[in-house]
Amino acid sequence: MDDPERPDRPGPDADAAKIAEWMEEDFGRAVAEGIANAVDEDGPDDEYGVVEVEIHDHERGEVVGTIDTDGNLNTENEALRCVSQEYIEEGIPVLIPTTYENEDGEMVHADAEVIVEPGTIGFVRAFVDQLPSPFDCDSEALADLPVHDEE
Repeated sequence: MDDPERPDRPGPDADAAKIAEWMEEDFGRAVAEGIANAVDEDGPDDEYGVVEVEIHDHERGEVVGTIDTDGNLNTENEALRCVSQEYIEEGIPVLIPTTYENEDGEMVHADAEVIVEPGTIGFVRAFVDQLPSPFDCDSEALADLPVHDEE
């Protein structure tokens, strides 16, 4: 599932700035793709149901846990549990591209920050995007994760 428009994922030796740049580019592309592929009025919950992904520790080369749409983290890895706790309890702030009309009647494009909480579409994607190195999920699974839908 190679997507030529998808930014290349930085290697395990990439610095924090390079990783943050990639995350911003990839998340923005995923949000735009999610909006373009919006589902009908029955709602995206019917299409996705509960999503669960494996979380990998790339330094150790192994699966260290799973997370699902409802925020159920299954892991014995204490480091993963510690970094995940706040996301599960408080949700994850994400920027969603929005458009609105200002006082002069001009269309303004801006980012609105929303909190994506467990139980909502896009939680797993936002959760995985927020995880620090060395934690991540398989890139194919990441590409298929639904993003938060403002509707």
